[in-house]
Formats: sequence, structure tokens, C-alpha cells
Amino acid sequence: MSFSVDEKNRSSSNFFGSKRVAEDCLLIIFGGSGDLAKRKLFPALANLWVKKQMPEKFKIIAVGRKPMDVDALLSMGKYPEGFREHIQYVQTDYSPAGIAKLKSACHQVCKDTDIPPNYLHYLAVPPDGYAELAKALHDGGMVHPSKGKYWSRLIVEKPYGRDLESAIELDESLLSGFAEKQIYRIDHYLGKESVQNLLVFRFANSVFEPIWNHHYIDHIQINASEFLGVEERADYFDKSGVLRDMVQNHLMQIFCLVTMEPPVNLSAEAIRDEKVKVLRALRPIDVNAIPPMAVRGQYGPGEVKGQQVKGYRDEKGVAHGSSTETFVALRMHIDNLRWSGVPFYLRSGKRLARKGTEVVVTFKKLPNVLFNARGQNAQSNRIVFKIQPQEAILLELTSKNPGQSFELSDTSMNFCYSDHFDTSADAYERLLLDAILGDPTLFVRSDETELSWSFLDPLLRHWAEHPPRMFPNYRSGSNGPDEASDIILPTEQPTHWIDFSKWDNIC
Repeated sequence: MSFSVDEKNRSSSNFFGSKRVAEDCLLIIFGGSGDLAKRKLFPALANLWVKKQMPEKFKIIAVGRKPMDVDALLSMGKYPEGFREHIQYVQTDYSPAGIAKLKSACHQVCKDTDIPPNYLHYLAVPPDGYAELAKALHDGGMVHPSKGKYWSRLIVEKPYGRDLESAIELDESLLSGFAEKQIYRIDHYLGKESVQNLLVFRFANSVFEPIWNHHYIDHIQINASEFLGVEERADYFDKSGVLRDMVQNHLMQIFCLVTMEPPVNLSAEAIRDEKVKVLRALRPIDVNAIPPMAVRGQYGPGEVKGQQVKGYRDEKGVAHGSSTETFVALRMHIDNLRWSGVPFYLRSGKRLARKGTEVVVTFKKLPNVLFNARGQNAQSNRIVFKIQPQEAILLELTSKNPGQSFELSDTSMNFCYSDHFDTSADAYERLLLDAILGDPTLFVRSDETELSWSFLDPLLRHWAEHPPRMFPNYRSGSNGPDEASDIILPTEQPTHWIDFSKWDNIC
């Protein structure tokens, strides 16, 4: 963890460029003694403070049930001098008496520091407590009207439900105490610069904008691979699986940014409206389709980075004989004019051969004339968006080898973020600052969440009703189950899962 001083004015540009000043406020973090707060939230807020992007006056109120002091809260990192004075810990529960205690503590802080009672509530607690806590805040007088002198905002971590029904129930519960514009459903992938740059790349470059459609694009792959298994998250993950944990939120958000129509402007609602249109145009998943539209997998024992690792069912906290998927591959189609006939392949899994998140756009080959007619095989042009761990954009081209003959060679043009920009900022920095500023552009609206669940629900139900017979079906350290290739459509231009490892050492 490093903190570099930036002497900027205490203001920040929002997503569409206008300057906004962060208003003085209290940041109230429920689950303030937990892992997320210690690993991500406190470091992100400290970095914003060092960069002078936090409000002039602010206080971080960490809320937890167990006894704790500020030194223990900050024990996982080295923080800049003076930051500690901005944090206070309140030990309480979420009963009416507990919320009254919190309200009294906040009132005293505001009185002592002259900070107005603007509240940014962050629910870094288990998701089954969201509805109860949101109601307790409203009933306890910790939520201001959406149109008033002071503001209240609520940040909610994923998962937003576990299916359509529970997502709707959660939304109804939150909306009983907060207005939709007060609710900020956070997806930290949207805070990554490389994800935000998808829109800029598409709509600010005249070279690419006209060819981003079915006339020129053959297919698109979105990949999210992990070395790790479930680690300390077995209790949560075994009830969720990778479809809920990764696809419903992170990958679906990337998918929408890659495929949406240009918004009428760069306001939050205009951008989110276009994402919703994509989700409405998705072809329903046919669980009986041939070739299949979805394949699931679960890792067995194997070797990862030279170390022998357990299979999923042997992990601590995993139910005996669990049928939870740790790998999923999907084929998706958008039934609209821009994307008619273009397949989209999404893949995500744990305990795979490599770590990385990428989007690869593969363009159609030219007709079999000129260079292809000479017995040479000009490869398809590709654009590769590397999202993590490195951030980059690569353009794969065909060029001529030096010499008198027209011998073709595959080449690439590489743009690495780290060569041009400071990429040290964590995604949580951007998202926390946006929430303080009241800019919801990079947060998820309720209809996005519900439409995403609506698309995936039939598959989740089918999998629940038909337990897998062959789990585990891939070895740890592999590229996933062989069956994942079954979802690839047979086309004139042969398609296969891309070997993303060839770009691992770029940037």
C-alpha cells in the first residue's frame, strides 16, 4: 500500500467531465471491522485524502458489533500521518436501540466538527442483512428525504439477491426506505479504468465506431480466469457458484458496455438506459439447445503454479458432494439490428491455468482472394482489451515479412496503460469518490440487476433440477472442462476458445 501526495484542488471530474466539489459528510461503514473495510475501503479513502479529493471536512464512522479500536481497524496497512484522526469506531448492533446509539454518535460528531449531517452509508455486511439494516436506518431517522437540505446515500455490495425473485424482494425492501437515486449498487469492475475505457474506445474513435457491428465482427469472447480456488469464501461461494458470483454482475456489465448503443449523452441515466436495452434484447437461454448454450464445471485436484491443490469438494467449508459450479461457459445472442448473427462467448472459472480478465473482438476474414488465394492463411484481425491484472489494448494485424516475396506475418500494436498513465488507483477509489459526489454513472440500476437475473434464472433452475453427473470434470491448473468447446457454433470461419496466455507478458 503506497500513498503519493497530489496537490490538486479539492474537486474531481465526474464521468462526463464536469467539475464537482465533494461536500462535507459522514461516511458510515457498516461491517467496519471486517475484511472488505480493512483491505479495500480504508486504503481507498486514505488515498483519496492524500490526493486532496475527499471533502474538506469528513469523518469515517466504522460500525461493528465487537469491541475494536481505530489502531486495530488500520492494522492491515501503513497509513499517512493524520488520517487516523478522521476515523471513529462505534460498537453497536442494528436494533432500534443500536441505531439510536449510532445516530447520537453521528450527531455529536457533526456538532463537534461542524460537518453537516450528510450520510453515505456503506453496507459492507453479509447480504442477508441488507434489507433489515436499510429499514433500521430509515426507521431510526438516518435517512434524509431525497429532495432536502441534506443528503443520504446507500452503497450496497453484490450479490443483489440470488435470483430474480430475491432481487425484486431486496429492491422493494431498499426502496421502502431509500429512493432509487439514493441507492448505489456497487460493482468494482466498473471502477476499473480499462472497463470505463470501453465506451471511449468505441464512441470516440472514428476508426472503430463504424465497424462495431455484425457486418464486420465475427464473434466476441469475454473471459475471467482465476488461479485461486474458493479460499476463505467457501461458505458464501458454495451457496452461489460462479454464475451468480461472476457472470450475473461483473461479466454482464462488461458485456453491456461492449455491445450497447451510443447514449444520447454521457449522463448516468442515458448510459444505463442503453445497457438496459441490451439486456432486453438478449435471446433467452434454451437449456435444451444443440449445440448447448451453457456448460458448467467443477475443479478437481491438480497442480497450480507448481503446487498440488485440493479439489473443490475437499475444500474446507464445502458441502459433501457439492454440485456447485466453479466454471461456466455461455453462448449469448443479442436479437437486434447491430448484433444479429454474432455469437458472444463468456467464460469464467476458478483454479484455472492462468489469471486474467479480457475481452477479445474477432473480426471477419476477408474473402479468399489476393493473399489468402496464394495458399497463405491471413488470420482474423482482433482487438484485445486486457482488463486485469495488466491493463492494455492490443490490435492484432497481418503484415508483410521483409523480403521480396509477399509472405504474411501476424503482428500487433500494443497500448499499455502503465506506459502512459498512473494506474495505481484502486477501483474502489473511483467508486467511493463518485458516491460522495453523487454521480451514479458507474453503479448498477435496479432494472439492470433484475433483467440480468431474468436472463439467467431459467438456467439456474435447470441446473438445480438436474444435478451434474460428472463433477468434478476438470483438473485444477487446466483451462476448464473439455465440454466448454461444445458451445462454440460451427461457422465458415472456424472458432475456438482463445488461448489468452499468449498476451500474459505484454505490459
